[in-house]
Amino acid sequence: SIIDPKDFGLDQGLPPSFSPKLVSGIAVLILLFRLGKLIINPSVDSEKIIIDNDDGLSSGLPVRGLMGMTAAVVFSQLLIPVLGFYFASILLLVGMLKILGEKSIMKLVFVPLLVVAGVWLLFAQLLSIRLPSSLLF
Repeated sequence: SIIDPKDFGLDQGLPPSFSPKLVSGIAVLILLFRLGKLIINPSVDSEKIIIDNDDGLSSGLPVRGLMGMTAAVVFSQLLIPVLGFYFASILLLVGMLKILGEKSIMKLVFVPLLVVAGVWLLFAQLLSIRLPSSLLF
């Protein structure tokens, strides 16, 4: 969770914790709007664009897209505050690779580890930017 500085007032601008909350709220609203729109009024034209019939997951709704958006919301609102950015990122990447159809255990293990190691090297080591910590780690 992002902690706002003490005595930070609106006269100094929006607090640092505002931006992540805004982005998550917008993502949730877009997800709910899109899901409602597809359930209430599915059109043939949009189905041709958003459904991948070869993925084995399609059932009239853009399953992969909705699963990806849901994963992003769970990641930002539940996993990061509890597990921390790095561990949550590994779980998100493994989940996203599974959603995209990856079956190789080697790729499911090493790609997330390499990506998170690269993020750690860039942000924590080179740029000295602290990423969100958690309740557990």
